[in-house]
Amino acid sequence: MKSNRSRLLFLVISIAALASLRAVDSGPGRDPATKALSVFSEVFSLTRGNYVDPTDSKTLLEGAYDGMTDALDPFSYYVPAASMSAFRAQQASGSVGPGIIVARRGGFPYVVAPLPGSPAEKQQVQPGDLIHAVDGKNLRNAPLWKITSALEGPEGTTVEVGLFRVVEDKKVTVRLRRERFAPPPVETKWEKDLAVVKVPAFTSATADALRKAIDEAGHRSIDKLVLDLRGSIGGEVADVTPSATLFVGKGPIARVVSRKVPLKPLEATGDRLWKGRTVLLMDEATGGPAEVFIAALKDRASATTVGSATAGMAIVQRLVPTGSGGSVYMTVGRYQSPSGTILGGKGLSPDERVITFPGETETHDPVLERGLEVARRGAARRAA
Repeated sequence: MKSNRSRLLFLVISIAALASLRAVDSGPGRDPATKALSVFSEVFSLTRGNYVDPTDSKTLLEGAYDGMTDALDPFSYYVPAASMSAFRAQQASGSVGPGIIVARRGGFPYVVAPLPGSPAEKQQVQPGDLIHAVDGKNLRNAPLWKITSALEGPEGTTVEVGLFRVVEDKKVTVRLRRERFAPPPVETKWEKDLAVVKVPAFTSATADALRKAIDEAGHRSIDKLVLDLRGSIGGEVADVTPSATLFVGKGPIARVVSRKVPLKPLEATGDRLWKGRTVLLMDEATGGPAEVFIAALKDRASATTVGSATAGMAIVQRLVPTGSGGSVYMTVGRYQSPSGTILGGKGLSPDERVITFPGETETHDPVLERGLEVARRGAARRAA
């Protein structure tokens, strides 16, 4: 069945490409949207009439809807009308998951990141792992909503997740407990000339913890902070403002760019407490509120970023109903930094990129080492 579906999709894509090329040359004056719908109708008819096996119209159309949302971004998906009752029932049931943020790219579901403090993080589920099965059921080609629904269930139950770990070229199976959890607290480690502050997620307690670290740095006559935001994902964007205020003071933190959803910009109203050098560590599992925080400090406090590109999850999403009874869970807004950089989608690129290799981090931490070097290098330049 999977093989047949793959061949079907390949044929549809191939015919669509040829038909699109022909449509482009069909002459001026036609509305682009009308032209595209004409191409779609032609591809649909050609597939139904010429594919080697009989085709089901509903399957073809739902595959097209899935492809449309896949083309938007890795986080949007379509829920068909026939599945909406079950989808809403699960949302209302209070079911919980093992703490995995899932997205889809190129048709493949993958782990964006395990949530801090989650069972998935404790079992070392890794960013970039491909999801091929849940509880023994092959979901490699499943829509994103089916995968997230399969991961969730009654609190206290377990779920078996089949992963393919690309960096190690091997399959991994983990059994994860579905439970509620909280991210670990902010943790500070002190060295003679600087502090390394680990921020797992942004919560209502984060700003107070950062304020305490800043106060202690003053008592120790330390003027360099390395904020470790690797794996910092989830939480509430509203909790970024009091934390960022400590580093940037009064003024803009971020605004939302949207065609339909009016949201107030994030504005700092308090005073800036930290005026020393700041280095921010980030990676592919840094997303959402952490990206907003990093961009604000980079734009307004001259912070230096070290590591790898972030997840691009500084977005606003909504479940938008369709007239046919289905729904599209889509991105309706993206956060923008004070300087105008769009944060949702591509993510943030580091000032100092650090490339790590499989197994390298078992013996040392190259990203942290570079961050410490950058912090001390900046201090040495100012002294000179």
